[in-house]
Amino acid sequence: MPDVVIEQSTFERLQRHARPLVDTTDAVVNRALDALEHREGSPSCGEGTGTAERSIDPRRLPNLTHTKVLDASLAGRSIAKPNWNRLLDRVLVLAKERLGTRGKLMRLCPARIVRGRKEDEGYHYLAEIDVSVQGLNANGACEALVAAVQGLGIALEVGFMWKPREGAAYPGERSRLRV
Repeated sequence: MPDVVIEQSTFERLQRHARPLVDTTDAVVNRALDALEHREGSPSCGEGTGTAERSIDPRRLPNLTHTKVLDASLAGRSIAKPNWNRLLDRVLVLAKERLGTRGKLMRLCPARIVRGRKEDEGYHYLAEIDVSVQGLNANGACEALVAAVQGLGIALEVGFMWKPREGAAYPGERSRLRV
């Protein structure tokens, strides 16, 4: 264990934040670091530090504005470079393979989907299934994802974090959605 030398004035500041007869110096320093990491949204917050992820109930989704998807798997397969809309695209491709028709696909998912190529008004084309999907914000894409995977009976797992921005529901926090 390393010996750390600090100035007397720094030690006195630490004492002001300690609970008498309870906290060690190490406990106070760790609490200060936790607060700093939470406030700054440090990328290391939650990685190997024992900080728990918030578990998200798919029936009561929080506001996902200002979130970044960190990792995701669909039907047990990892999705490369995931974001909310890319995940929805992968679910739609999988749904078309399982359901067989575009009509069933369009009834399954509440996203705006049109047959064929449409690349205006926020639509992008999915050549694999010959449909175009209108891009959604994080909240809309996640709602559509949950509805589609529940309708298909397949597993979805998404790890994400709220960016440390004003308007984020839980700035700097990491979460995991499992359906």
